[in-house]
Amino acid sequence: MGPDLRIDTAITAVLTVAVLPVAMLPALGVVVRRYGRLHAWPLVCAVALLGSASALAAFTLFPLPEPGTLDCSTAGMTDRWVLDPFAQLTQVVHAVERRGILSALDGWMVRFAVLNVLLFVPFGLFLHQVARWRVGRIAFVSAGTSLAIELTQGTGVFGMYPCPYRTLDLGDVLLNTAGGTLGALASVLLARASFASPVPVPDLDPPTRTRRAVAVLADVVLVAGLTLASAATVQAVIARSATLERAQEVVGAPWIEITIDVLAAAAATLLPMLLTRDRATPGELLLNVAPARLGSADPPPAGRLIARWATRWLPWALVPALLPAILLAEMLVAVARRDGRSLSSVVSGTATLTRPALAAMRARRDAEEALQPEEA
Repeated sequence: MGPDLRIDTAITAVLTVAVLPVAMLPALGVVVRRYGRLHAWPLVCAVALLGSASALAAFTLFPLPEPGTLDCSTAGMTDRWVLDPFAQLTQVVHAVERRGILSALDGWMVRFAVLNVLLFVPFGLFLHQVARWRVGRIAFVSAGTSLAIELTQGTGVFGMYPCPYRTLDLGDVLLNTAGGTLGALASVLLARASFASPVPVPDLDPPTRTRRAVAVLADVVLVAGLTLASAATVQAVIARSATLERAQEVVGAPWIEITIDVLAAAAATLLPMLLTRDRATPGELLLNVAPARLGSADPPPAGRLIARWATRWLPWALVPALLPAILLAEMLVAVARRDGRSLSSVVSGTATLTRPALAAMRARRDAEEALQPEEA
C-alpha cells in the first residue's frame, strides 16, 4: 500500500505556501542592508535564488508516487542507497573511453551527470551574487544542500513514506557541489560588472513606496505561513483523538478560523511592533525601515501602533477575502498623498522611515540636547 494522498497535499502545501517564500526573505534583507535600497540587479538575484531553491526542492520531492503504487515489500530503506561518491564519475569515464566524448553524450549516464552539474549552477551563481561569500563557502553550502536533498530522497521524505521512492546517491552530491562551485566562479566574474555591484548609499532618504510595499508583502507571507502552520497543528492535534474529517470540520468552523487568523496576525506582526525597540514588523525589519511618530524620530506609542496594525491587518484576519482590497487601499492612499504615507500610517498618525535615517535623527537630536547646557 502506498501513502495516503493527504501526504502529497501536506508536502505540497508546506513546501509552496510556507517554507519557500519564507526562505526568500533573508535574501531581501541582505540586499537592502548591503546597498541601502532595492537595486534592480540584486533584487533580481534574490528572486532568482528563490526560484533556484524552489526548483531544487521540487526536484527533490516530485513526482510523488500515486497512492497504492509504492511497493516496499521487496526493498528496504537502504537498498536504494549508492554510497560511493565516485560511482557516477567512473561510469562516465568508462563510457567516454569506450565510445568517445561525442558518442558518450548520447548516453543517459553522461547526460544525467551533466544535468546534475548544471542543476546547481544557478543556485551557486545567485547565492554568491546575494551573499557575496567566498567560493569555498558556496561550495560547502552547495554540498550541504545536495546532501539534504539526497537524505530526503533516500529516507522516503524522512519516514513519511514507508520506503524511498528515489535513490540516495552520493555521486549526485559530488556533481551538485561541482555545479554550485562553477556557478560561484561565474558569479565572481559577473560581479566585476558595474550593474552587478552597485555603489552602496547611506540609506537616509525616505523609503520608496516599492520598498514599503515589499515590506508589507513580506509580512503577508509570514502571516499566511503562520496561519497555515497553526491551522495544520490544531487539525493534527484534534485528529489524534478523532477522525480527520472531524478535525477538518472543527478547524473549518468560522469562529475557529477567525481566532486562528487573528492570533496568527497578532503574533507575526503586532507583538513584534509592541516588543521590539524599533517598533517594526518582521517585514519592516527585513527592509530596514521602521515606524515613527509623525514629524519625530520617536517610536510611536502603543496606542498608535495598535491603530496602525488594526487598519492593515485586522480586517484581513476577520475576512481573508478582504486582503486585496486592503492592499489596494493602502497603495492608493500612498500614491495619492504627496508625502507617500499609506492608509494605516494616516489613521495612526505615524510615518515610515529607514532605520539608518531614524538613528541619524536621534543622534543629531541627542547631540543638540547635550550642547544646550553649555550654551546656556
